[in-house]
Amino acid sequence: MLQRKRQEYFSLIEQYYESRHEEQHQDTFRQILKDVPRMTSLAHLFQEQRIQEIFERILYMWAIRHPASGYVQGINDLVTPFFVVFLSEYIENDVEVENINLTELPEETLNIIEADTFWCTSKLLDGIQDNYTFAQPGIQLKVLALKELVERIDIPLHRHLEEQCVEYLQFAFRWMNNLLMREIPLRCSIRLWDTFLSEPNGFADFHLYVCAAFLTRFSKDLLREKDFQGILMFIQNLPTHHWQDPDIGELLAEAFKLKFLFADAPNHLPKKS
Repeated sequence: MLQRKRQEYFSLIEQYYESRHEEQHQDTFRQILKDVPRMTSLAHLFQEQRIQEIFERILYMWAIRHPASGYVQGINDLVTPFFVVFLSEYIENDVEVENINLTELPEETLNIIEADTFWCTSKLLDGIQDNYTFAQPGIQLKVLALKELVERIDIPLHRHLEEQCVEYLQFAFRWMNNLLMREIPLRCSIRLWDTFLSEPNGFADFHLYVCAAFLTRFSKDLLREKDFQGILMFIQNLPTHHWQDPDIGELLAEAFKLKFLFADAPNHLPKKS
């Protein structure tokens, strides 16, 4: 089965990848070419031409197979955790992924990593595709749900954001679009995704509770910010650079608690004062 899917992926490449030069696909591929080198989660690795080309193929093939959404900025980030996990299987335990010497990896190995990454990314995106269709309605609904949830679990924070005219869409759009990948270190994203994958509809549904737990974790800091600019600057530069697995463990524990309290009765539980 695995071998067949890998062969299927490269058959798709052989059949359709040249279409990136056709006029109707040029804008899509041009945007991918812009976005891939800008990826910062593994900045050193993404300067490697071979890695850029792998991501270009994965993103382009996904886009033309999903014309309802096509390629949307942010999807490029969602490829990274799968790629890194599969890559790490082929390197020694004491070598960081960022420091890997790609010349030591056979072409066949990179092909396996590429194909497996494509299919896993596709499976993930199939569950949240309405996040990326026109006007991104899935994200709009999730941000509204986040606003309503925070209003229930942390009224002081919610009121503070409203009083300072901070719209949830101004910060939470990115959280939904990138699944928090730009807010926490890559190692933490991989740990987080491990839980998402083990939860029914983890990326589509449980992510909401993670975002609520994530925001309210910084409630005291945000309440100390007294104006719109201060709040947004803090949210856009959260002090998470040194987070490790225990931090994600605490975040997930809070998210599970919120899910237990609200998932089965989202409309009639009383708000907390």
